[in-house]
Amino acid sequence: MNGAYALAAAVALAAVPATRPSGEATFLAAKAAFVAHERPPYVVYTLERRDRRGGMPDFENSYDLRIWCRTKDRAAVSRRMFGDRIVGPPEFLVPAFDEVVDPGPPTANMFEDALFAPPAPAATAVPDESPLPTIGGVRTVYDRQYRVTGFRRSGDQWEIDLAPRRDPQRNRIEAIWVDAATLAVRRMRVRDHLYLSFSAEVLDDEFDVRFTERDGLPMISAIHGHTPLEPYETDYTFRDVAFPRTLPDWYFHPEQYGQHRGDPPS
Repeated sequence: MNGAYALAAAVALAAVPATRPSGEATFLAAKAAFVAHERPPYVVYTLERRDRRGGMPDFENSYDLRIWCRTKDRAAVSRRMFGDRIVGPPEFLVPAFDEVVDPGPPTANMFEDALFAPPAPAATAVPDESPLPTIGGVRTVYDRQYRVTGFRRSGDQWEIDLAPRRDPQRNRIEAIWVDAATLAVRRMRVRDHLYLSFSAEVLDDEFDVRFTERDGLPMISAIHGHTPLEPYETDYTFRDVAFPRTLPDWYFHPEQYGQHRGDPPS
């Protein structure tokens, strides 16, 4: 676990009142705890993609991939699957959100862009952008990427509405649902885009992202995407997730694939 974010998570959790929590404190605690989890160096998984257009299956853009991914740079090798058999040649890719590629990996830090993207120019400088700045000697909750615009109880979860403070293109999370007892993130609504290869169109896409946990690590289990103004829907399912300790280095160098035709990833 990253020490700085582990400390931030502990501080944020301690700041959430047990009886009447605020939206800001709850969001900061959930975010800090989510980011604090150390991601395994490698993740292997199957991605099922199912597309529909106008409610009808789009078989051309529906497929299954087996993916071997390196966490530090998201470099990955993939192969197509037919049923439970891996049949396709190795293809290099870099799974990511809001890019011309399938989203992933399942261990992705959904706050990564917001944390590490350079801030947009601001009209007025913010004197202190630490997560918990001191104002008049009192610690108060503050997040530099998002402001909380709604906070309500929904069953056993808190539902938190968000708006970007500076950069809507980078800070794309619109809402999160967190477990009321543990503050673990269970769901997110995220702005994304659908890139149409046949027309080069880029359409606004809404992602409903669902999470599960494995040994305390938050992982994406499924995503439902839909384009509000066009009849496109996409469902992504992440399954058969594994965390190998090592993977061959050539998996992440496509120029070496030709030298390994006899031993493709499997």
